[in-house]
Amino acid sequence: MRIQFSLSCQKGTIIPINYQSEISQWIFSVLSKAGTELSTWVQQQGFDLTSRNYKLFTFSPLAIYPYEMDQVKQEFKLLGNQVKLSFSIYLPPVFEQQVVHLFRQMPLALGTCDGRPAQFEVKHWQVMSRPNFKETMQFKAVSPISVTTVEEIKTPNPYLLPDNEAYDVSFFHHIVRRFKAAMQYKSLANMKMLDPAFPMHYRLMGQAKSRLIHLKPNPEDIQQLRGFSYEFEVSMPLGAMEFSYFAGFGEYPHLGFGYVDIK
Repeated sequence: MRIQFSLSCQKGTIIPINYQSEISQWIFSVLSKAGTELSTWVQQQGFDLTSRNYKLFTFSPLAIYPYEMDQVKQEFKLLGNQVKLSFSIYLPPVFEQQVVHLFRQMPLALGTCDGRPAQFEVKHWQVMSRPNFKETMQFKAVSPISVTTVEEIKTPNPYLLPDNEAYDVSFFHHIVRRFKAAMQYKSLANMKMLDPAFPMHYRLMGQAKSRLIHLKPNPEDIQQLRGFSYEFEVSMPLGAMEFSYFAGFGEYPHLGFGYVDIK
């Protein structure tokens, strides 16, 4: 499911340029308050919302216009009283209203206003319609996609550029790895979710822009991540296409990477 939230805030609120950690932790906290029905369904999939191991979600950058940016302090000053955030999660549509209710109950703590901690509250929301998935689709990376090499030899810079000749191998490797984990490592072929004979294909469209995101302290001890914003065409089985669209492309979507829009 995908939901676009409009969050209210005070005009003049100051937020950090790198805010992905705070939003990720907010989402984990919101989901941890889920009721019995949603919690039970997630547990049946082999996950636990209270232990924060259900990471099959991603989110867009905040739409914060108008704003002023302080490059020295690495901060945004919000000149309006509303921001927008798109949230995407690999969950059945039957839980849409439950998820909306959870987000309405817990404000997002982010930045400061007049020297005090600032809060953003969900005021409006829109559940996005489910796309008509096809085996070949074109996407635009709204948040950067992070893909590292699958080579066993460690390198100082493991991040692959989207035009690297080995990019597609790692790109699909991480999709299948996360998809298998989501299905409790059952055979995707036997579940008719992934055909091993399907000719998966990736094609970069245009130029890619590099983004380095600095993260706050987190359980995974990741200090920074590099990703790339770009447009691309991909051919995959429908199950993998749907999973990637909702759960995010690449690695670490739960930290604000891999959110895409359909071109």
